[in-house]
Amino acid sequence: MKTDVIMESTDRELFGIKVRQNTKESFFSINDLQDAYDKARWVNGWTERKVGDILNYDITKHRIYYLLKLNNTIDMTRDDFLFLVKQEGIVKTLKELGRYKTTGARKSKEVMCDQDIWFLLAMELNPMIYAIVAKWAKDSLIFDRIEAGTEFLPMNSAIKRLLSPKTPDYAKYAREINVRVFGFHQTRMRNLASAKELRVIAEIEKAVTKGIERSWIKNEEELLDVIRTY
Repeated sequence: MKTDVIMESTDRELFGIKVRQNTKESFFSINDLQDAYDKARWVNGWTERKVGDILNYDITKHRIYYLLKLNNTIDMTRDDFLFLVKQEGIVKTLKELGRYKTTGARKSKEVMCDQDIWFLLAMELNPMIYAIVAKWAKDSLIFDRIEAGTEFLPMNSAIKRLLSPKTPDYAKYAREINVRVFGFHQTRMRNLASAKELRVIAEIEKAVTKGIERSWIKNEEELLDVIRTY
């Protein structure tokens, strides 16, 4: 299972906007953050604010420096970093450091940035958003998805041993797991899963692997039964 996908989990929903996330780079969508704020400000009477403006605040640049320094992304003094930002601009600097990217053009333009920087920008937008994303910072959605992906390969290896010399239909078992967890199957379903759903997927994959290794599962019929009744 790939982990470098754009995730649109319901656990990452902000005022009805699903915040997309690239799990490989841990980048979050700035477009979605702005859309969520714009939607909420009309309902709550907030003033107009732009994420790009916050990114250019002096205090934001100082905070970004310390985030990058703490994560070992840069090896320079704060003054050198701020001088570079003054010469190049904060967006260009972050792009060169691989912490910010823009794809598409005009209406299709998509902007994403490092999750720590995204959280900083979100928290500066509004106190209500601050509370929501602070809670996100404590959850385990990314790790739950990675675990579900990590457990997929050992399960497939176990199934291969179980059904040898027959070539297993791995996609079939993945579909069965989706049906058990979500109630139906469609392409990319796991990219939309919540943390709880991802944990269940990982648990089923572990159960299948363990069942085969301990000879509790002896054939394909028992394999499918474990998945369907977990």
